[in-house]
Amino acid sequence: DKINISVAIIPMAKEFHWSPTVIGLVQSSFFYGYLLSQLPAGYASSRFGGKNVLSVGVGLWSLSTACIPIAASTTGSGSLFFLFLSRAAVGLGEGVAPAAATDLIAKVSATSGRSKATSFVFGGLHVGSLMGLTLAPFFIDVWGWESVFYIFGFGGLLWNVWWQSITKDKRVERLVAVEDSSESDENIGGGELPWRAFVRNTPVRSLCLVHFVHNWFHYTMLAWLPSYFIDTLSLPLSTAAKVSLLPPIAALIVSGIAGPSADALISRGVSTGTVRKAAQSAAFLGPAACLTGASVFQDQPLTSMALVTLSLGLSSFSLAGLYCNHADLSPKYAPVLIGATNTIGAVPGIVGVVAVGLLYDKTESWSISLFAPSIFLFVVGTVVFALFGTATPQNFERKTRNQPFKIERWAARGGHNGES
Repeated sequence: DKINISVAIIPMAKEFHWSPTVIGLVQSSFFYGYLLSQLPAGYASSRFGGKNVLSVGVGLWSLSTACIPIAASTTGSGSLFFLFLSRAAVGLGEGVAPAAATDLIAKVSATSGRSKATSFVFGGLHVGSLMGLTLAPFFIDVWGWESVFYIFGFGGLLWNVWWQSITKDKRVERLVAVEDSSESDENIGGGELPWRAFVRNTPVRSLCLVHFVHNWFHYTMLAWLPSYFIDTLSLPLSTAAKVSLLPPIAALIVSGIAGPSADALISRGVSTGTVRKAAQSAAFLGPAACLTGASVFQDQPLTSMALVTLSLGLSSFSLAGLYCNHADLSPKYAPVLIGATNTIGAVPGIVGVVAVGLLYDKTESWSISLFAPSIFLFVVGTVVFALFGTATPQNFERKTRNQPFKIERWAARGGHNGES
């Protein structure tokens, strides 16, 4: 959906006379729902299983996607409320996918194969990007921008029917039963989450920042890439969308390299922590160098385009770093942890996408509005993860790590400094 809206938003903006700032607001409204669903999705995936939670999420976001043209029709009266609401509902449904997928991966993969499994599953995002960028311009040319949301929305509902049928298969049920019986990967049940231990844990806090940085780059680039190509290369929408295929192709190629390479290094005795940090450094410093080059060569559109494409490709090394690290820290709480870090990671979808629109309105410079913030954050994220990240399993259930915070004790005393 994030790809479809980035293409469809261009004819929508022309029809409804939206400025870049309004375009940014429309696209960012998705992330209000996405942010709100992260922690509940993590808990629900751990409690009820990722395969069940995923089905609910796909159903919600597919229905909401199909409703977007109806909601957009109300903007003619000057109100964006229903469009914002439908986009937020799409985000609410899509927000369950990372936690549900992480739950499934944590159950079926050992540490030595986790990078490959994660790259395979999350690499599907790039396949979806390719489909969206390939099909959306065709649908728009033939049937109008509304058709993009109807077709993909109902396509998601059909996928959900298929998913329900295969997960009811007796062989799948036996496989899931075996997975759920694993002692290290057991569901969390009805017990209280050790959320204080999560907050106190330095590796988790560093992972939150890494997720924020990764998503800032991806969400801002996904939202503005077609507009960037139209502006810098003076291309029509259909051609710009085809050019926009290059970054996800590059990302898909790197995804196929990152996971197996990381697993091979771990199998040869390289520590998991070293592999995770190396992969994440490549995912941050490589794109930072490419975006710097794109800014320097901004008067050479083809060179700039190639560097932007390479930056998005190299960022897929995060699949062997960031996206594996939650299960490294705790297979049991992996869905909850990715829900927590992705809550922080959803903020750039709200702040970053709008900020790029505002900055571009003021500067009319893609280097300043789109590239510079990501370059800065990449450097900060690399340093923080190198210093504080780890792949060592964490014990989140120690009583000393789950004691109430000072502010909780203060509130329990009614705000008085003295002991009650």
